[in-house]
Amino acid sequence: MKKHKIHISTILLLILLVVCFLYKTEIVTFVMSNITEYTKVNKPEDNKYTNKFDFAFVQNTNDFHVKDKQGILNAIYTILNSGQSEYSFYCSKNYKNCLSDLKEISENQILLSVINNMVSPYNSYQKLYVTTNTYGKVTITLDKLYNDNDIKQINEKLENIKQEIIKDNMTDEEKIKAFHDYIINNSVYDEERAKQIENGNDKNYKHNSHKANGPLLEGIALCSGYSDAMKLFLDSLGIKNYKISNDNHIWNLIYLNGKWKHLDITWDDPVTSDKSNVLLHKFFLIDTNELHNLDTTNHDFNPEYYLELK
Repeated sequence: MKKHKIHISTILLLILLVVCFLYKTEIVTFVMSNITEYTKVNKPEDNKYTNKFDFAFVQNTNDFHVKDKQGILNAIYTILNSGQSEYSFYCSKNYKNCLSDLKEISENQILLSVINNMVSPYNSYQKLYVTTNTYGKVTITLDKLYNDNDIKQINEKLENIKQEIIKDNMTDEEKIKAFHDYIINNSVYDEERAKQIENGNDKNYKHNSHKANGPLLEGIALCSGYSDAMKLFLDSLGIKNYKISNDNHIWNLIYLNGKWKHLDITWDDPVTSDKSNVLLHKFFLIDTNELHNLDTTNHDFNPEYYLELK
């Protein structure tokens, strides 16, 4: 009797092993999907350049088991905003379109650049990579735009400028104007590099004009350098802001006195035929109607992303 029981147990064990082998993929997927569903993911630890602002398009989140497309956008924004170079979140098991939505988002470089515009330049990326596995784990990896040496030099320069031009009794608008004027009076537009970019040849550039290093340390800038410098200044004052962009241009959007205002240092620092340095205030803290009355083509933007301006 005892031997018979052992024989049946052995047969049952063999059958179980065969079933496990034949359906190993399904079993592993089921187990892993349920494990990842309940894997605790804390919000990434913030660095000192993380802003606390939520925007209409994306918000900081504590939910890293995303349940819809907005959840993906919020997770990406929170990771970028934190300053982490790599971080993961998970697709909730009931979110059937998660990977297809993620693929759509990751291939939309304009959308990703919008999110990049909403974080500190120091936390922004020059390249972003998205990897997934079959169990719904999504990993965001970033190549940062600014290195530690950039940040150290720029911060020192910003502090020196602020000590030189900012007074305690100034309003926020007066402080912004003082910095706007300082940048224009101490830098020029990088015409040579702009032509290189237009011709599709931007590999051997002389200056870091595409970053805040350009206007602050080298006296030369492209629109991205101007707007990064202004954003860093605004962030240092705790003023809510982000950069706004299209395929060809980028400038600043600032929340001041209860209203969103545009500021474009590039267009207030025009290139002149005699190379003279001109300071304008045509694009200084203006609303969208004023902006489009002055120029529509170069300041067009997608209202689906910049919801504050709808």
